[in-house]
Amino acid sequence: MNINDMLFADGFLVNFNGTSKKQVLDELSKLAEKKLKINSRTLLENLTKREKLGSTAVGNGIAIPHANIENIERCFVFVSTLSTGLDFNATDDQPVDIVFLLIAPNDNGSEHLQALALISRLLRNKELTTKLRGCKSSESALAVISQTIREEAA
Repeated sequence: MNINDMLFADGFLVNFNGTSKKQVLDELSKLAEKKLKINSRTLLENLTKREKLGSTAVGNGIAIPHANIENIERCFVFVSTLSTGLDFNATDDQPVDIVFLLIAPNDNGSEHLQALALISRLLRNKELTTKLRGCKSSESALAVISQTIREEAA
């Protein structure tokens, strides 16, 4: 499993001017609907239910919201960097400005967990998160992620 295989060049909201967690999740859900032909409202409902169980903010300004969805065959990731950090109820009380949305097949829990672990491990790289925060385009954000993955694999 490789994060690059889960990303789309046009699956990014870079320097997004979101005003709430709900708005960010809604915009990412709409982006996923366009790419995956899934219902954005259903995805948003699933994400909201998951957030009610506990925040998906993992600290250091990063959140990894995730949901399982019917009618997809593998995991997909959509990414947003935010122009201003938002309250995601993080345990470290830091505002979130990097969001990696993971969408996984409804019937494959192990793939979902593997993808979460890969994303979490990737986002522990402080150089990556610093570079992502400075990106001004989807292309540059994708390039930063791809380069980091290549370097870590070497």
